[in-house]
Amino acid sequence: MVKFMSKKSPEAYQILQNDEIDLKALVLVLWYGKWSLAKITMGFLVMGIVYLIFSTPLYYSNAVIIPTEDQASSPMSSIASIASSVGMDLGQSGATSTVDLVDYVTSRQLRTTLLETPWVNKKDNVVSLINYWGIIDTSGFFFALKSGIKSVIGLERKTIEEMRLKWFENGRKILKERVIARHTGTGLIVVEVWMEDPTMAMQITNYVVESMIKYTKALKVKSWSESKVFLAKRMDEVSVDLKQAEDQMTQFQKDNRRITDSPDLAIELVNLRRDVEIKTQLYIGLQNQYEFARMEEAKDLTGIVVLDPAYYPVETARPQKAMVLMVSIILGAFLSAPLFLIYRGIQS
Repeated sequence: MVKFMSKKSPEAYQILQNDEIDLKALVLVLWYGKWSLAKITMGFLVMGIVYLIFSTPLYYSNAVIIPTEDQASSPMSSIASIASSVGMDLGQSGATSTVDLVDYVTSRQLRTTLLETPWVNKKDNVVSLINYWGIIDTSGFFFALKSGIKSVIGLERKTIEEMRLKWFENGRKILKERVIARHTGTGLIVVEVWMEDPTMAMQITNYVVESMIKYTKALKVKSWSESKVFLAKRMDEVSVDLKQAEDQMTQFQKDNRRITDSPDLAIELVNLRRDVEIKTQLYIGLQNQYEFARMEEAKDLTGIVVLDPAYYPVETARPQKAMVLMVSIILGAFLSAPLFLIYRGIQS
């Protein structure tokens, strides 16, 4: 049973009666403590504002590309089809290999390049990311203090090369969250970049896309170049075999000018001619593929179409101020009642 001592004394209300919650008493306690609930909610709102003040504003830029893979012009698959038609098996060399461009964007090689490359920021200052983020700091107070402490307590100091490796590792960790690529449900690839500077965000996005194009083209040119070497080598080998087969057939015809009366000699001549025809067809096929490889090597082999290039971001994308304030208010309103009741229970 609830005790009503005074409307101004909500402490007298017993919420828990006989191990059961008295809802009426709970409502009255919360009503009389509405200003406390408002203060708690405002506290969460203040924390959200503090977060917005001290958080790093980031600009967002992206680019959308269409990966187009022409399987018909795959070098080793074409060669393998020719080889199989004449009874040759190239094994794994005839298989095609594909590269996931999303994996390339997350590669250590690209991230290291992004850290070393000089970028022009909004103020027209040229700076690398490793310096822009202050990762390299050999002249600051904290670096000197840390080095002094290590000298006093006798810890071994790292060499410049060891520190450089550590700096770049820290930089790559930041880029892991700042530069990403993802596949969409329609097969497109979206490159996304978050940076403190809008100009740098757009520049880095375009650079990543250009790097993807160059990397893809280099792989395909290398593949066709290797195919040319393979085809040229096989043409030389087949040319020697063809010459031997032709010489063997010619010599056989000279030694056996009258073979109409000998079925065995006639069959042997047919076999020799068939051998020459097979090697001739193989040589012609290899020659055609060699010329085809030369043309493909000179073509645009990027396999990438830029649907939407990077754009200049006008406003910051992170943190979302309205979202942070709304979440702070909702979270404060949701937790204000439990926190108030816990505080009331401790005070009683």
